[in-house]
Amino acid sequence: MNRKNSPYKVINSEVHNIGRVTVVKDTFLIDGTEYPYTYIINRDSVCIIPIIDDQVIVIEQYRHTLDKWMLEFPAGGIDDSESSEAAAKRELEEETGYISKELIYMGEYYMNQGISSAKCELFFAKCTKKRENHLEKTEFIRTKLIPISQFCELIYNNQFKLLIGIAGWYKAKYMRLV
Repeated sequence: MNRKNSPYKVINSEVHNIGRVTVVKDTFLIDGTEYPYTYIINRDSVCIIPIIDDQVIVIEQYRHTLDKWMLEFPAGGIDDSESSEAAAKRELEEETGYISKELIYMGEYYMNQGISSAKCELFFAKCTKKRENHLEKTEFIRTKLIPISQFCELIYNNQFKLLIGIAGWYKAKYMRLV
């Protein structure tokens, strides 16, 4: 990878493709001393804050990494040659079955830029109707509707823990979308 803004001189780079991620171990040379730096390259993703009428559409998804069911917003990877807007519509429908009548772009965010390239583009969706969802074999998801007036309680009570979702929720409030 060509890093035109880097203050580091990379003297060695090891790249390992492992499943859904690429792990990179670069070795920097700074004042004659070598320093290892390991990070993960992820494909870009989207996260959608969907509402229908006066309710927030959330998903409860089993997360193998934590061995827990977590409340989240629909989210997922952007496929090759797919726009982030198309990915947001697709992920919303696949995971919840809901169709957005209006999709509002809310910006791009980084999940943990110290160790990962994971960029997530955030959208707000006003939904109209529900169809059948289309989950992947590895996805275990339950859709829930939460009154908009009660959603902040989930955040305050530490029941909704998705950081991009929390940041997005407060941006949506600031933008007067909810």
